Amino acid sequence: MANTTPMTLIDIDSRYKHIRPVPRMPNFAAWIEGVDLTKPLSEPVKAELRQALFDFEVIFFKPQTITPQQHVALGQVFGPLSTGSYFDRNAEVPEMEMIVSDRERPPAIDNWHTDISWKLNPPLGTAIQITVTPPAGGNTCWSSTSKAYDWLSPGMQQYLEGLQAMHTWEHSGFREYLGQKGEEALIAAIKAAKPVLHPVVRVNPDSGRKCIFVNADFTRAIVGIDRHEARGVLQFLLGWLQRPEFMVHHQWEPGGIAIWDNRSTQHYAVADYWPHHRVNQRVTFNTQTPAAQHS
Repeated sequence: MANTTPMTLIDIDSRYKHIRPVPRMPNFAAWIEGVDLTKPLSEPVKAELRQALFDFEVIFFKPQTITPQQHVALGQVFGPLSTGSYFDRNAEVPEMEMIVSDRERPPAIDNWHTDISWKLNPPLGTAIQITVTPPAGGNTCWSSTSKAYDWLSPGMQQYLEGLQAMHTWEHSGFREYLGQKGEEALIAAIKAAKPVLHPVVRVNPDSGRKCIFVNADFTRAIVGIDRHEARGVLQFLLGWLQRPEFMVHHQWEPGGIAIWDNRSTQHYAVADYWPHHRVNQRVTFNTQTPAAQHS
């Protein structure tokens, strides 16, 4: 049965004066029109871009030719830069991560995940540009974890809000990636990044929305309840989050840009294009206030 709660749509005309969001789904995912990212952004435009990210959780720009420095500046519109993950770095602009896939480097991030949820304070979000696209495929899907929460029954919402889940990278693709860098790198990461607990339902402090905070890549278990019950609840939630009602499926053009709120979404990089070439450059940014304070 579909959710029968009336939905109040975001009033774009009254909220936005300097940019134009064009929603792709009700209250989720929007194209941003009227912004030239190759030029310095005014403070009112920056403020509305932040508001659009919090309103729509993932925002998209049609292809624009921006420099790595402009890409970094775009990420800084939303928050201080993060150290990101363990991906390779741009040689000239170390703040930028590079994910290059080709015949020798097959795509390997094909799993639903929230970036670095295994940290106590995961990043706020990421700004990516796909500079080289394959002839076909190589799309990315995003799922709104706030819409997923809203569609749950009131009883399930109440039940989940008392639960916590353990997050760790040790059983994900990161372990294999670090293993390729050598035993010392793997051991150092194991010592530095212990499993953490996050509430199953977290509040995004900027949008005020409640979000389901578990993902297939990094959430190992729900704690504090019988393990059989925990396994069933986690499996239900991971499947629930993949419903098409909560999901946008994005087809890239070379130079296209996307920015997502990592606290309110999950994403999946579709790995259907090997052995063709795809280049993803990205900048990750943190929230001004540690997320754990809002859990």
